[in-house]
Amino acid sequence: MVWPIKAILPLSLARFALAHTVLPSLKSPLPFIEDLACLFEFAFYIHYRIKRHLLITNPPKSSTYIYPEIDKQPPLPPLETLARQLAQFEAALPEGNAAQRSIMKQEELSGWFTFGHGSARRTAKYSEIHRQHVSRWMAWLFWDTELLHNPSLQATLQPLIDPLIDELEKWVEKDFQSGDDVADVKPIILNLDPLRAQHRPILHYVVTHLAAWTIGWIIFKWRGFERKVLNGQEYYIRKCREKDRNKCEKPLCFISGIGIGLISYESFIAALTKDNRDIILFDLPEISLRWTPYLQHTHNTPLQTAEIVQEIVRGCTKGEKGAHAVAHSFGCVVIQWLLRLNTGPTPIASSVTMVDPVCFLLISPSVAQHFCYRPPSNFLDELVDYFVAREIGVNNALHRHFQWKINDLDPQLLPVESAVILSELDSYVPSLHVERLLKKERPDVAVKVLANYFHSEFQLTKEGFSTAAAMSKLVDITKKSYANLQALDGIRKKSFNNLRSL
Repeated sequence: MVWPIKAILPLSLARFALAHTVLPSLKSPLPFIEDLACLFEFAFYIHYRIKRHLLITNPPKSSTYIYPEIDKQPPLPPLETLARQLAQFEAALPEGNAAQRSIMKQEELSGWFTFGHGSARRTAKYSEIHRQHVSRWMAWLFWDTELLHNPSLQATLQPLIDPLIDELEKWVEKDFQSGDDVADVKPIILNLDPLRAQHRPILHYVVTHLAAWTIGWIIFKWRGFERKVLNGQEYYIRKCREKDRNKCEKPLCFISGIGIGLISYESFIAALTKDNRDIILFDLPEISLRWTPYLQHTHNTPLQTAEIVQEIVRGCTKGEKGAHAVAHSFGCVVIQWLLRLNTGPTPIASSVTMVDPVCFLLISPSVAQHFCYRPPSNFLDELVDYFVAREIGVNNALHRHFQWKINDLDPQLLPVESAVILSELDSYVPSLHVERLLKKERPDVAVKVLANYFHSEFQLTKEGFSTAAAMSKLVDITKKSYANLQALDGIRKKSFNNLRSL
């Protein structure tokens, strides 16, 4: 239960009020310090409410995304985009007869819709979902807009939406209900739904700033890293220690996921660090549980972060070689943009290692529903919901700056030297689905499923981060040792097959 933390503010104010009115005996031996702490807590609460109000009343002016001209995965018409995503999801489903697969599709699709309100809210049943609900979902998915209470817009978009619904019904092999809308059923429309952020005491941010910035800075400086900032993006860099730069391997850049920042990956980073290469570590402040200036509607999107990463890596390599990009969870979205922006003979992300990637199969409701909407069902869920999912920076990043349809990675864009590490019991990433998809569409990619691991648990065990680091190093070896593509292909297949037996 997190209620003791939620009670800090009201208890502080109650003690302050009583101590200065009817119960002066409540004053402590250090009244000035306690009073100052209470006033700071109250002032921070007011500041939080103002910031939250501004984020709600001043959303991004336009959610329409402008694709860069060099995008390797340019936008397709909505019907083609939907068909491609459904085909990928079809490949990810387990084996079964037609009836069994139809039921699995219904269950997956139902995850995009909720029934009820508050603590009674649950996933809607397929039989409760009407075409009107699907129309609202499609309007968000492809046009970033809301049809409810907007008849003129609905009249304009409905002729475009109807073929999409027909395609969906054909894929599921069961029609949606027609007739009157059911008010209790609502689609998940992530960027248009209200923010679900909750206040937390200022002590929370004192701790996360201390852990993420101060302690992290000390540890990484001790390991030889230098902290730098470019265009608001903080990163740490440790230069190759070879006197002859020609003997240096290609750089490795690591991008963190949602959490308290790079400090939580310290053991994994230590396992990746080598003296004969540049190491660049990227911290994403908007998802690092810190109170930062990035709590506004202008903070970096994954694409903008990828462009900054690209500029930094190009500066390190002088454009002569690419980098080995490693990322965890949300950081993998930045990698997928590095892959999409890869151009020329020396692409930025020439090899890739992804751990618990959230950028595959985004047509599945798993990430959106389980992380952003599902009510906590146990103590661990409640901790994640309060301390992470409902933190205002994380909530703002996911609900306002994560464009669902454009952050989905086509497996065909993965470079030859790629490794994907999944957690078997992941509550957010549909790991087994992703494994099946990659084995069918990219059998040359090394895929490892960590048995009995939850999302992010690899950071907590030596076996977990050692396995992830071993896969990352294997990707390097297959590229470094064999310039001849034919020889590379043979050794890569042999090495990856050996790795799967780990």
